[in-house]
Formats: sequence, structure tokens, C-alpha cells
Amino acid sequence: MRRLALLIRFALPALLMLLVVEARAIEIVQIEEFWELQVGEPDGLSSSPQVSMVMSHTGDLLSDYFVFTVNHHSHPEFAPGGMQVQRWNADEAVAVHAGPSENTLDHTEETLRWVQRMTLDDGLLTFEIDNGTSDSWGSFGGEGYLRLVLGVDAVNLNNYRPAVSIEQSGVSYAGNRVRSLTLTRLRWTDTAGQVYELIAPIDVDADLDP
Repeated sequence: MRRLALLIRFALPALLMLLVVEARAIEIVQIEEFWELQVGEPDGLSSSPQVSMVMSHTGDLLSDYFVFTVNHHSHPEFAPGGMQVQRWNADEAVAVHAGPSENTLDHTEETLRWVQRMTLDDGLLTFEIDNGTSDSWGSFGGEGYLRLVLGVDAVNLNNYRPAVSIEQSGVSYAGNRVRSLTLTRLRWTDTAGQVYELIAPIDVDADLDP
């Protein structure tokens, strides 16, 4: 119920933004989600907590979408620590890239921040983690190792729906070790370079798993 209420509260301003985009025949070519993860007390032995983030340019998970895993690798097999980006087509993993650090989170009461960005340019869709900061890993992202690129038929990213990211992302293990997981900001950029921004912090439920 809490997540549904959050989706309703967030969906209204996001829907208005998307209606403006469609009414003006604007073509969105870049979308940025700004995330913040507040960790309580991590446990290195169990590589917890573990977080999985989802982002889709189609507005659903029926075709291509992206996953960003935090404090674990989940494909092709589980590995503790570090970060990984994955491209999925429905229920099939197509490509994965891992970050350079394989350490587990080890700082109590630390806050991780990062940007998940999708960019469409001449038929190529790029998903990348950028501007990441943490106590355990320092700065991360923006250097290509957390980037995936694929060819698409889409001419814009107007089918993107933030509710997919909010509903599908979350703490996959040891939610009791997380204070909060928050989408703090959304930013759209169109073909003319005009930027549209929505600041409406949404705290995704973190305490669902023991």
C-alpha cells in the first residue's frame, strides 16, 4: 500500500510532465534518474544489503531494459560486492559489464548517490551509471565500465515511464540494513537541448526483506 501511495503521489507530476512533452510534440533523447541509497549497518560476510535497480526506455519489461546491481553481481552467477550493469530482453540477460571494485560495502551509515542515464543518439541507446559517490568505493561511474550500448528502432525516449523504475527497483536482500532508497530527481532533455526537471523525492520501500 505504501509503494502504491508513493506511485500515485509521484505519478501525477510525472504524468503532467509527459503530457506537456506529448502536447508540444517534443522528442526526448536523454533521461536521468538521480538516486540516493542510505545504508545503516552493512555486513561484509553476507554482502548485504543488496540493491537492484531497473530502467526501461519502452515503459515496460517486455523487451529491452537495464538493471544496475549494487553490492553484488547477479549474472551469470552470483558474486558478492561491487556493481554491475545488465541489459535484459524480457527474461533473457543479453550483456553485462562490471565495475572495477569487487569490495563489499563496509561503512556504517554511509550514503551512496548516483545517476542512471539513458541517451538516444542516431539509433544507439546508451545506458550508463555516472556521478557515483560512496564512502566504501569512492567515486564511480562515468568512465565506461558501467555503460551498455545497443541499437534500437526508437526515434525518441517518450515511452519512458518513471513508475517502472520505482516499482521494479528496490532492496533485493537485507532491507533491514537500509535506511532509505530514494529517487531524488528526474531530468529529461529533448532534441533541442531543452531540459525539463522534476524534483519530487520518492522513498522506495527498503524494509520489505528480513
